[in-house]
Amino acid sequence: MGEAIVRGLRAKDRSITASVVEKMPERRARAAEIEGVTDLSERPDELRDRSDLIVLAVKPQDLDNVVESIGHILAGNRIVSILAGTTINSLLTHLPGCSFVRFMPNLAASLGKAAVGVAMPPDTTPQFRADALTVAEAIGVPFEIPERLLAAFTGLSGSGIAYVFQFIHAMSLGGTRAGITYEQSLEITVQVVAGALSLLRADAGSPDGGETGTGQPAGRHHPQELLSKVISPAGTTIDGVRALERGGFTASVMDAVVAAARRADRLEQ
Repeated sequence: MGEAIVRGLRAKDRSITASVVEKMPERRARAAEIEGVTDLSERPDELRDRSDLIVLAVKPQDLDNVVESIGHILAGNRIVSILAGTTINSLLTHLPGCSFVRFMPNLAASLGKAAVGVAMPPDTTPQFRADALTVAEAIGVPFEIPERLLAAFTGLSGSGIAYVFQFIHAMSLGGTRAGITYEQSLEITVQVVAGALSLLRADAGSPDGGETGTGQPAGRHHPQELLSKVISPAGTTIDGVRALERGGFTASVMDAVVAAARRADRLEQ
């Protein structure tokens, strides 16, 4: 994830300079291959002088080692943490005097398409907030939420992207069962999902789903609104939707989000 942030900032030509604390040598090496990026692992004292903020991109179990090795350098810095299950209060215990913002990205960060949960303490300075959001925008779309809801965000976004993959796989298996090869079923399903997303994101304020002419969005379509356009009386789709609900589709997806959120919440205790 640290490498994704570095690449995202470079690709979008951001004016902000962020140093990333990454434990794995091979990941540091890959990041250092990016033009203008320097591996500071041999000169960690330069972290403070060369960075607007520092991104802490290590596993929670490695935090103690980071504090032991470069804690004195991190002291007093503005830090973006992507450590799962590690609260700001816990981070302050390890690194008192620092200012923290927490991120919860997902796998799509590698393409700059992640939904990024961003949690900030109430006393976060306007400049730190702006810089943190700039970093989040380098890997996707930031969603500011209270820290107490980061576990819910994990269930919906961090883990939720896996449910989308599972759904796409299941749809492709369905196509295979109906007689289409899995490979072609997968291609069709991916296009169906892409088309559905385009419809959801289209401007609901104009008849063709495009611009309203004012330059201002009139609101997105609601999933149920679009669902009603596909379902016709006694048609094929209503039988398919009924089969989904008979199998507990909606409840199962809701339960999956909540189960992952509860697990994430337990990890923060």
